Amino acid sequence: ARTDISLVTSMVIAGNTTMLYLLTGRNPFSLSRAPFEADHLFGEWADILGKSAYLPRCMNAFVGADITCAVLASGMCEKPDTALLVDVGTNGEIALWKDGALHIASTAAGPAFEGAGIHMGCGSVQGAIDSVWIEEGQIAYHTIGEVKPFGVCGSGLIDAIAALLDLGMVEDTGATGARRLHLSDNVYLIPRDIRNVQLAKAAIAAGIRTLMHEAQTKPEDIRSLYLAGGFGSHLDIANATRIGLIPRELAEKVRVIG
Repeated sequence: ARTDISLVTSMVIAGNTTMLYLLTGRNPFSLSRAPFEADHLFGEWADILGKSAYLPRCMNAFVGADITCAVLASGMCEKPDTALLVDVGTNGEIALWKDGALHIASTAAGPAFEGAGIHMGCGSVQGAIDSVWIEEGQIAYHTIGEVKPFGVCGSGLIDAIAALLDLGMVEDTGATGARRLHLSDNVYLIPRDIRNVQLAKAAIAAGIRTLMHEAQTKPEDIRSLYLAGGFGSHLDIANATRIGLIPRELAEKVRVIG
């Protein structure tokens, strides 16, 4: 339902550190050069669109207030169990809660999961292939809006690569002998797309493993893996595990929190 802005008395606006800089008119120059430290981390009230808005505190230059809020929403810090939270995106943020301490990292995954840098990639819009599976030995797909496909979005991309692996059209190394890997008559992936997804998923997976190493935690110690963000809400966990985005040992511990 649409709400008349005049009826809104206050707001909470969470975003990554850069977005909050831009929203409030701050110069983000400090975020763009070494040592990449934010000179402001918010946690304050501001006037936005003539309304009173609370901007939750960011954790650092590359772990924003959206992750602060995701951690709070998950409730992970209110439990004694060791837990992991991951927001899969261009800047993949990871939080690990263990023994009363919160460990945080961010990884430069790049925009492949959001459709950028992919030959026929697109956002989650009408006509985007958002789901792919194997049916009678052939690629089958679904599009947003159930219309003729014109591209593939992030969730469809992960599904597609998992299916291509299972069909033997892409090797476990990411190599393929095909110049075009068709998902439909007019939508296809090219070898470079596979490499870009490898880079993105490796950044996330390496970030998870690095954080576990720093916190001296093993996969079997983690009770829950919370997936945050819109992309995580549409992720097929089995396929994400198949391509190595999510460690296989954590696949059955995933909880999607939106």
